[in-house]
Amino acid sequence: MSATAYPPSGTGLRGGADVAEATLTNIVAARTRVDTGTRFDPHVHDDDQLAWMPEGAMELSVRAATWHLRRDHFAWIPAGVRHEMAFSGAGTLISVYAHPELRPSGDHWRRPRIVGADDLSAAVLRHLTEAGSGPSPERRLRCHALLVDLLESAGTRHDIVALPGDPRARAVAARLLADPGDPRELDDWAAEVGVGAKTIARAFVADTGRTFREWRIQARMHVAAGLLAEGESVQDVAVRVGYATSSGFIAAFAARFGTTPSRYTARP
Repeated sequence: MSATAYPPSGTGLRGGADVAEATLTNIVAARTRVDTGTRFDPHVHDDDQLAWMPEGAMELSVRAATWHLRRDHFAWIPAGVRHEMAFSGAGTLISVYAHPELRPSGDHWRRPRIVGADDLSAAVLRHLTEAGSGPSPERRLRCHALLVDLLESAGTRHDIVALPGDPRARAVAARLLADPGDPRELDDWAAEVGVGAKTIARAFVADTGRTFREWRIQARMHVAAGLLAEGESVQDVAVRVGYATSSGFIAAFAARFGTTPSRYTARP
């Protein structure tokens, strides 16, 4: 299923999206419900976009990179940058579009970035897209000003799950995201896709900045976060992402997210 990102950018809407929006001069806040398999075809916006998935999962392809994102990250997509989105988990996409003159200060905001989704910024985004009448125009302007202020101090996050560009390595990565508990090692995966293990290993390092094993741990934690958010128990999630014991899973999760699975799940 394919759709066009809001606001319209020249390709027709062809997917099921339930949108609530709040419009101001040069600012639009939109909440879009997406299904698993929904895609936003390659497109550009005249405005900057800040995108966030509080639940669900999104693959964002921008320029030569593809990132697999969940609720811990905001995606910053500057005006005029061609990008596409695919959703591998049903959920909600929250976006704020604003004129480039309103973006945070600094040349780094001229480029696509991934920044951390802190609790205050996330609450502001939710408030901007409340159903019904939502906040008043004056409050929406203040919320946007606060959001820009918070973004100006946000550092780029490098702990995202990047996907390899090499199609054979990408196929391995996709299989592991779909079934992170698969215990096969690099030699086994290389044989399955018909290439040498060194070729796959080089592709992971070159395209993601991580070795295959480092990437797999990161992918397991990434999928685990989504399963926990959907209400699965810690014990069940540990097994599904390849851990023999809950204690081993909890330690790995805490090393990745800085908190335990139960506390992560309790976050709003």
